[in-house]
Amino acid sequence: MQVDNHYQKVQKMSSAEDIAKLCWQKGSQAINSENFDYATEMFHKSVMLVPNNLAYRQSLRTSAFKKYKNNLKGAGMMSRPKMMKIKAKLSLAKSKKKWDEVDKIAEEGLLINPWDSTLNATVGDACHRRDYNTVAVFAYQVAVGPGGDPENINLQREFAQLLQTNEQFQEAAVVWKRVHKLNPNDGDARSNVTACEFEHARVSAGFDDASSTRDVMPAHEISKKLRATSGKQNTDAPGMDPEKDLQHAIRKDPKSIELYLKLAELYKDKGQLEQAKQTYQQAYELSDSDQNIKELIEDLELKELESEIKIAKNDAQASPDDQELKKQVGKLSRTLLDREIKVFAERTVRYPQNKRIKFDLAKRYHRLKRWSDAIPLYQQASLDPRVEVESLASLGKCFLQDNKPKLAERQFVKSLPKLSYEENEELFKDVHYYLGRIYEQAKQPKKSEDHYGEILAVDYDYKDVRTRLEKLSE
Repeated sequence: MQVDNHYQKVQKMSSAEDIAKLCWQKGSQAINSENFDYATEMFHKSVMLVPNNLAYRQSLRTSAFKKYKNNLKGAGMMSRPKMMKIKAKLSLAKSKKKWDEVDKIAEEGLLINPWDSTLNATVGDACHRRDYNTVAVFAYQVAVGPGGDPENINLQREFAQLLQTNEQFQEAAVVWKRVHKLNPNDGDARSNVTACEFEHARVSAGFDDASSTRDVMPAHEISKKLRATSGKQNTDAPGMDPEKDLQHAIRKDPKSIELYLKLAELYKDKGQLEQAKQTYQQAYELSDSDQNIKELIEDLELKELESEIKIAKNDAQASPDDQELKKQVGKLSRTLLDREIKVFAERTVRYPQNKRIKFDLAKRYHRLKRWSDAIPLYQQASLDPRVEVESLASLGKCFLQDNKPKLAERQFVKSLPKLSYEENEELFKDVHYYLGRIYEQAKQPKKSEDHYGEILAVDYDYKDVRTRLEKLSE
């Protein structure tokens, strides 16, 4: 009766904030009397009513931990069927990008296991997408904390990116260091550590917020910040310009690899790619050919090529009759493609567990119609949930081009349950179109009609679907 009586009281109140506050107060009283079931229920109501309140989320998670006596696993095996249903609902809501609903469903699952790393990260993502960033950070802290999944590199990366976006550079650097520790070969993590430490020093020095030079941190204080983030005992920098400060620090400590990396990152952020590449090269030579720095140089070279192609395309569009400009675009595009293949092929050897790199390499082979090279890479990439659907669909296309329609059909069919029109319109139409063509050639008109019908329901003028459907009806 306790819950029912309380619910009748709050129903009479008009403001969601007032109701949430009353529920939170009742939950706090229940915590003090160690009635953790009731406390969790009340805090959950507060969160549902006011999802952007950090205190409500923290109270809910704390009471749920105590409810399960800090066992780090929640309700246990008996709740597995219920959890599976919740995660199925969650998948559907995520595919429709209904972030309010995603948040509510994930919190429903966290009532069963408040340590579930996937659900906590999902709450974090849903909150971030609605600009509830303090709640999002808390959710990720739980996701990668004790009882969560602190060894999960993907979650740690997502957490670091969130902190970086939220301009919590010092905290982001700490998490990027965790990522680098989990995978010492992750050059991107190392680069982000450097970038975040530099940003923290820059913001701490007051470059962004100062209204005049009097408001900027004195030069000797800036130097202290640079020393703190680089771990080097550099002498004081005389200026207030980050670039000059770093150049001065390098003159005082010319063997500091970290300083060169910071300066290269600064050049890159300013779009000065050639200076960035030269500075990375200096760091590479000092490091005795560190592969992580080599990858930073490679990424920059690819970015330079992309910039050249963009300029060439603009020139070609401005002079549509100039055949030489068109040839130049084609030549540069092929140079970039060849370079990407070389870089990604080397990285698949260096990072054999990274399915995303294999997916990127497969796409390049696909463009060159090298089906036998693309197929095994797509097959491995399909094990990564982030690119599973695209990999399966691309596999189907490769098998079709390789004259293996039955294998193509199998891949397309496997992709359908996870293929959402709202999330990927073109791929949705593509897969149904290819299946329609496969069944049409196999003399299975009913199946073919079904797939063509799926397309017409969302795009009545797609390719030659109407014509094909009419012929099937004759």
